[in-house]
Amino acid sequence: MASLAPYSERPYSTVFILAVAFTLSLVTNLANRLLVDVERMRSVMAEVTAWRKEFDKARKTDDKQLMAKVMKRQKAIMQLQSRAMWDRMKVSFMYLGPFWAIFYILSSFFKDSVVALSPFTFPLLLGPELHFVAWYIVCSLAFSLPLSRLLGANPEIG
Repeated sequence: MASLAPYSERPYSTVFILAVAFTLSLVTNLANRLLVDVERMRSVMAEVTAWRKEFDKARKTDDKQLMAKVMKRQKAIMQLQSRAMWDRMKVSFMYLGPFWAIFYILSSFFKDSVVALSPFTFPLLLGPELHFVAWYIVCSLAFSLPLSRLLGANPEIG
């Protein structure tokens, strides 16, 4: 905790938490990019999406033959989707422990102190003074999607 002392006051706390959020987002996205076969995930998602469209069409048109055809593939599609999601979850489990340890240490250090000031507010969600958790969430959301796009770590984004 003593090594964090220089970052206890604004603006150092603001920048420090911004850097931590960036680093954790970068590590998370790199792990996903390197350990998950993104192309296979895209392929699985495309197959599942095509199956769902067929299922919806069969249901909307009340086409019994199409529904029978679609239902024959349901179990295989669900297994395929389940395996793909498990591959993503395995990577998440790897960095969940270290993330919670870092989060716990930082939230204990910053406690209830204001670490950043917001130029805008959202009633009931975000006030002008941000504590650690709120500022970390804002920073994390700001970095997560752009980094996943940059690194190609998100199979949902083609």
